[in-house]
Amino acid sequence: MKKIKVLIAQMEHETNTFSPVLTPWDSFGPNGPYVGQDAYDAMKGTKTPIGAFIDIADELGADVITPVAGFAYPSGPVDGNAYDRFCNLIIDSVKCGCDMIMLDLHGAMVVMDRTLDGEGTLLEKVRLAAPDTPIAVSLDLHANVTRKMVDNADIIVGYKTYPHIDMYETGKLAGELLVKMYRGEISPKLH
Repeated sequence: MKKIKVLIAQMEHETNTFSPVLTPWDSFGPNGPYVGQDAYDAMKGTKTPIGAFIDIADELGADVITPVAGFAYPSGPVDGNAYDRFCNLIIDSVKCGCDMIMLDLHGAMVVMDRTLDGEGTLLEKVRLAAPDTPIAVSLDLHANVTRKMVDNADIIVGYKTYPHIDMYETGKLAGELLVKMYRGEISPKLH
């Protein structure tokens, strides 16, 4: 039996468009985002959506691909080059092939000189690279859910509480629904 490959990534930022100070790559972690195995190691066991995604994939005995994981505190628009690096790491991994994609996003990212809809634009790129691969997304309570996000993800689940004490549960629900969809236990969304 073929081993399932699950791609899991995190790209979280709530943009304050009134701030003139850009949010660079280095703001997305202690020394910038975690990349590759470092992303898996840093996020495994955390009470976050990406932590839940990793737990679900591990329970399936799947090969887990973690191209990048980064979270930046609310601040000015994301630097375009930083965004491109996130997108390229994720898309390059998607192009290598996977059975499911789980993304821990915020839902309110604005990228300087690129897009007002960072998450929707990323999801559009992911969908182009993997048109038939099921995609689940977790979003923050403060997400600006756009048509692009809805059109390019199969499952979207947002936090219900503030403070966000249900981050892990949100990821768990999104990931479990994706697994059910992958197994044919639930139907894909209807447009």
